[in-house]
Amino acid sequence: MMVTKENELFTCFPTAPTEDEIPAEMPSPFSNTPHPLAEQASLMLQQRLSALPQDIGKMFGVLVVQNLDGAIGFLSAFSGMMGGKWQIPGFVPPIFDQAEHDSFLPAARDELNIQVEQLQILEESSRRCELQRDIAVMQQQRSLALAELKQQHKDAKAMRKFQRLKLQTLPDSERQTHLQALALASQRQKREFTNASLHWDEKLQLLQHQLDGFEQQIRQIRQACTERSRQLHKQVFATYLLDNRLHEQRPITDFFEDALPPAGTGDCAGPKLIHFAHQHQLQPLALAEFWWGASPSTGVRHHGHYYPACRGKCRPILPFMLRGLNVEPEPDYAQEIDADEPTVVYDDDDLLVVNKPAGLMSAPGKHIKDSVFTRLRLRYPDSPELKLVHRLDMATSGLLLLAKNMRANKFLQKQFIQHKVEKRYEALLSKRLSSELLEGDIDLPLRVDLDDRPRQMVCYEHGKPAQTHWQVISFEGDATRIWFYPHTGRTHQLRVHASHKDGLNAAIVGDALYGQADERLMLHAQRLCFIHPVSREHLEFEVPAPF
Repeated sequence: MMVTKENELFTCFPTAPTEDEIPAEMPSPFSNTPHPLAEQASLMLQQRLSALPQDIGKMFGVLVVQNLDGAIGFLSAFSGMMGGKWQIPGFVPPIFDQAEHDSFLPAARDELNIQVEQLQILEESSRRCELQRDIAVMQQQRSLALAELKQQHKDAKAMRKFQRLKLQTLPDSERQTHLQALALASQRQKREFTNASLHWDEKLQLLQHQLDGFEQQIRQIRQACTERSRQLHKQVFATYLLDNRLHEQRPITDFFEDALPPAGTGDCAGPKLIHFAHQHQLQPLALAEFWWGASPSTGVRHHGHYYPACRGKCRPILPFMLRGLNVEPEPDYAQEIDADEPTVVYDDDDLLVVNKPAGLMSAPGKHIKDSVFTRLRLRYPDSPELKLVHRLDMATSGLLLLAKNMRANKFLQKQFIQHKVEKRYEALLSKRLSSELLEGDIDLPLRVDLDDRPRQMVCYEHGKPAQTHWQVISFEGDATRIWFYPHTGRTHQLRVHASHKDGLNAAIVGDALYGQADERLMLHAQRLCFIHPVSREHLEFEVPAPF
């Protein structure tokens, strides 16, 4: 048999799958749970990967396929580059043509490197540093000199006031002469202060003018770098041509109308595998992607865990790439919520406290309108000013506070802003924590993962501060029951702080985003304490966790 690229990368199963083991339709790549056949392929790939260093930290993928002869096997891929290389034996190549990239990328990178070096020379210029230092020193000298002059003038003004009082006993003609002299002295001091300010400003402007010359050059080079990077980005993505089983072909930029695709789009394992299968007449049957190696410092990924295709880079392109295939619809994790939910815990003329069930949104979203807020608006038609004071994630259950009027809302919001509201959450973690440390604090700044919304990621440069205190309640087999006391209220804060390697490194049970999906997310807002907006009474509410 002739050896082809397809034969080299097509891995057979030890035992040919039976008809019952082959999926009738391809599972959605956005499912949290891989098909058993894709899981078997993943385990075979992981045996190969076990020889690699554990610190590689990378997403890998397998695609179960059927070739034209009817044989069932699988392809393997990694996301992005591995070891600085786009192609590694045994893994499918990238979507783009490497030779085409080599025809323009090295020269473009050299050009950008030259601009970056020019920028660095200007930014680190000794003359620029001297000017910045001289301006800072002169600004301080100016402030001190003008402050001293102002104090002298203030003292002189007080003396003139005293002298005017003494002039009251003199004849009018003599008193007027002295008063005119005092007025002239006051005018001279005003001119003196104005001239002194102008003198310092002129000296500062001379230095600032020289510094502005450096800053203008720096801005121009930065703008040139940004524009060249944008052009290069566009040129690179022009080499990514996507196709499907219907023999349709479109450039990857077609799927991102508002802007260029995010960096790395098309380089994830899933698109690479599906593209290769189309190019070699292989029938895709099931896809699985998993993380292998050390967890990243920013996002939440755990060794050996399976993850769905990402939302930011893969969601826009995979539906097109899968056209012509029989693919299951994307799983809908929405839950059927009883019509009488949420349960009211407390109700008066100014506020409501309810027990939100897991699976019901706090407020209506872009695609889902059913929520705690919409239900309570219908239930309380005589409270047109009803407002959510805070929110809980859709998957989180527990105590939620609403204000019935603007006055109450403003008062309660202020308590949240000033961190005067006591909140306690109960959670079940997927691991047994060390019994040597039963409580602690987590401080990991968070921001949204722009390439995979709504996931959040740790970011020390652009993230917002996020602090959580935690305390172990009990150990339950291999799990840990815990209390969380969030000092801030960032999106997914407790879920990321639990699952991140620099947090507790133990995802909350049922966390489909940062751990493994289950019947529900085991996170419950169990305690809520605040001051009543009218009576000023200290209110405390507790609802036991339903798990």
